[in-house]
Amino acid sequence: MSQKAIKKGTDLKQYKTKKLIELLKGKKGFHTELISLYIPSTKKVSDVTNYLKNEISESQNIKSKLTRKNVLDSISTLIGQLKNIKEFSENGLIMFSGAIPQNDTPGTEKNELYIVDPPDLVNTFKYHCASEFLLWPLEEMLQPKASYGLITIGRQNSAVGYVKGSKVEVLREFTSGVHSKHRAGGQSQKRYERDMAEKEKAFYRRISEDINKIFLEMDNLKGIFIGGPGFSKEKFVKDDNLDYRLKDKIMDTVDLGYGGVEGIRALLDLVKGKIKDTKYVQEKQIMQRFMKEITNDTGLAIYGIEEVEKALNYNAVDTLIISEKLNLYRIGLECSSCGYIEHITIKESEISKTEALIEERNCPECTSNTFGKHSNNSLIEEFGEIAETSGTKFELISPETEEGEALYSTFGGIVAILRYKSNY
Repeated sequence: MSQKAIKKGTDLKQYKTKKLIELLKGKKGFHTELISLYIPSTKKVSDVTNYLKNEISESQNIKSKLTRKNVLDSISTLIGQLKNIKEFSENGLIMFSGAIPQNDTPGTEKNELYIVDPPDLVNTFKYHCASEFLLWPLEEMLQPKASYGLITIGRQNSAVGYVKGSKVEVLREFTSGVHSKHRAGGQSQKRYERDMAEKEKAFYRRISEDINKIFLEMDNLKGIFIGGPGFSKEKFVKDDNLDYRLKDKIMDTVDLGYGGVEGIRALLDLVKGKIKDTKYVQEKQIMQRFMKEITNDTGLAIYGIEEVEKALNYNAVDTLIISEKLNLYRIGLECSSCGYIEHITIKESEISKTEALIEERNCPECTSNTFGKHSNNSLIEEFGEIAETSGTKFELISPETEEGEALYSTFGGIVAILRYKSNY
């Protein structure tokens, strides 16, 4: 029986949970032999154990002898783990146990157990037995909860979007067809101005109708920010077509020199102090801090795998910053005869080819054929764990912002801010 556990953490915990979900999606049983168990913190351990014991009684009725054995083994494994638990953590507990075929032949199944400290509250007790694990509740826990609506209003161009977690998305762009200048004079001018005013009003009405549909259906909309030039945004806010429930969510209106798509990120920059709880703002601030250290040449900013690893081992890193796009893995090699150890850093796509080459190698020190792989971890996970054990802050940065993209393309995806200047 194999067992893996995901323990507490922040960005590292989320990263490990995502990797586990990817792994579990590839696990399939021949029949309904894979058990998923979601336990809220309010449940007593004894109640869950009794529930599983009842499932053992029910499972005795399964006709297939092999399926019955696999299900009973999986339930027994869960009960065995619960014996070591006095009470559940504040978020509850998630457990996956099942008979996973080792090839396409029935009878080759091996029981695997995965224990997860949930990244968010488990609200409902779930016992699920199927040919695959129930993963969508865990996936939903990883999704950012709060979202903020972003609206830029201009007389000619407007746009609506949102920021959620580290993601900024423009959902709709609007063009009015209202001209900013005209050559008419006299009565024609007044007629023209009335016509333009009506078109402008109709334009805002059209925007309001679309925004009502978009934002009223959006989960966890925490607030709305509106930006734009002059009186445009004020006219829009006062328009009766904007749903009163959305008007109540308007947190601020700010002056911008323009509306439209190009105004969305400008609006975000102006209101960032009011949405500090979003990953988008937090990531920008972290990278701006790093860039400031680089620009001022303080000696506190470093980048590159070797430099960062050395600083981590000397416990000199205050903040470790890694790009989510980094797809490097660290393979550890060890000789069981002489103890020689070696590490290879490769791309994820090169793992299979590299492992095949490793099997053909002899130990460089004693030339024995007992030289082989003993570990295989992503660089994110390996460096993140070093950071956690040394009290270093660990930040995993998405490529959604300009700063996040620069982290990967300019600095190779791994940088650090030091606690002190060092000449190690």
